[in-house]
Amino acid sequence: MSATIHSLRPVSLRDVWRHEAHDFTPWLAKHLDRLGDALGLELELVGTEVSLGQVGKVDILARQAETGAKVVIENQLGDSDGSHCLRLLGYAAGAEAYILVWVARHFTDYHRTILDWVNEADTIDVYAVTVQAYRVGDVIAADFRTVVEPAQTPPGVSPPAKRNWSSRYGDFYRPLAARLRRSGMPPVGKGGWRGRYRSFQTGYPDAIYTTALDREEGKAHANLLLTGADHQRTYDALRRCRADIEAKLDHPATWHQGDHNSRIKLETEGFDALRDWGPEEALETVRERLETLLLRLRAAVEPHLDDVIATDAVDGQEATHHAE
Repeated sequence: MSATIHSLRPVSLRDVWRHEAHDFTPWLAKHLDRLGDALGLELELVGTEVSLGQVGKVDILARQAETGAKVVIENQLGDSDGSHCLRLLGYAAGAEAYILVWVARHFTDYHRTILDWVNEADTIDVYAVTVQAYRVGDVIAADFRTVVEPAQTPPGVSPPAKRNWSSRYGDFYRPLAARLRRSGMPPVGKGGWRGRYRSFQTGYPDAIYTTALDREEGKAHANLLLTGADHQRTYDALRRCRADIEAKLDHPATWHQGDHNSRIKLETEGFDALRDWGPEEALETVRERLETLLLRLRAAVEPHLDDVIATDAVDGQEATHHAE
């Protein structure tokens, strides 16, 4: 018996979602996986219509699952316009987000050019995604297409020179990232942090190493960042081993448990090279110090992460066995 093949018939977005804020935003928040598929990112919902004080309310605030980076999503049912573009950039500052997503029916060349220019700054990742609706028989289907995204530099290819602070941060991090990769600590790929921040893989779910450069204080930070639904339980398990971890670190550590993530933070002493940015020989000293802290942090926490994850796996198997 042959299957029935239907034609795709375009449907007005307003016929599917009559109101942008009351209909489209809640639907999109419940189906972030579909948007994430178009972006190549795994998104987790933080909230809708989230207040950012004087900046206003962001349509959807999410986070990138692997890195915990904040994601601002601005959505509209019509064509791209200046007011939504301005709000998107304002929300990014208000939420301290490093990934921006703008969803609209169609994007003008003018707005695409603006978003491409923002991506070239290498400070934040900006995506423009079109949404279309189609009728397939008795079913309505939504289709997302990414039309603007950050450029991905192929391995071994140097990115084009940029004359801004983001370019200087990139120059600082490239040699460090290459050395860490050789040490088995590759950087997080698409959706990873940029600008003065970077993130590196741990090999464990919901855990990454992150770095930050504080030019005002002249310090570099190295962190173990725990995210996901079980981050507090993982943090508590590590904290019970605090004495052993800090003995291996042989460096002061700050422990912080939050609602959305938890972390163990190390920071370097103050460096004039970060405050004044240079010379290169002095910046290399900062790189070496930051590399040492990251590798020392990994050596101190990995054995305990192994224990926590092994316990999780056993607990999960026992729960499945009892359920059967």
